[in-house]
Order: sequence, then structure tokens, then C-alpha cells
Amino acid sequence: MHIFTDGFTSVSLSNGNLRVRLAQNGPDNTPVEVATLIVPAVMAPGFVSGLANALNELENQIKAKQKESNLS
Repeated sequence: MHIFTDGFTSVSLSNGNLRVRLAQNGPDNTPVEVATLIVPAVMAPGFVSGLANALNELENQIKAKQKESNLS
């Protein structure tokens, strides 16, 4: 399943689960909730850390490609 999101509307902890309500920009840029990402609370630190590391690596790859393009 694929879910497009522009951001999130809330984050909460309930029954041992981290819940992130994902949203898309609707009319007049008002958020429209489209899904809830649920991660077991005990897994949340590793999940968030892994996601942050992946995004940092992606940023480094983009910067390297931009640097290559500027040298050409």
C-alpha cells in the first residue's frame, strides 16, 4: 500500500503504540487526514532513528549529485 502525505496532524501514545496521523494538503491548504501510522512504542526509537539516518543519507546523495553537476 502507498500513502502520500504532506505531513502529520498529531502524534500520540496509546496502548503501547505510537500513532502518527498522516495528512495531505486539502482545499485552502487545510490538512485532511488520510491514514494513521502505528508503530509499537518499544520499536519507535529505532524506527525514528533509522528513518532519520536514511533521510540524512539521501540528503548526502543529493548534495553529491548536485556537486557533480556543478563540476560538469
